[in-house]
Amino acid sequence: MTFLSAKPAELIFSQLMFIPVIFNAVGGILVGLVTSYAGGVRKASSQCFSYLQGFVIVSALLVTALLQFIFDGKPPSFYCILALPLVITSISIYQKYPYRVKKKES
Repeated sequence: MTFLSAKPAELIFSQLMFIPVIFNAVGGILVGLVTSYAGGVRKASSQCFSYLQGFVIVSALLVTALLQFIFDGKPPSFYCILALPLVITSISIYQKYPYRVKKKES
């Protein structure tokens, strides 16, 4: 069956289509849980843990690039190599100068 000879329903609905949809949904939920937990650690703890959070984010990027190289055989792309120092710099700046809510004067 080719793309041109397929019926519209066969193009839209396939049982194999649900595999990446389910994995992406579960991955998104896990990322949300990790982000909410890591954000809670920073809010509820001392300054030491905020540096740990930044370290975890940068480490996760490195581990992801390493695992992609191991399992797919693809080296990190130019954009990945370019993004890593930008992420490290932005996290460092954010941790050194965190956002502070200004009090309203009335």
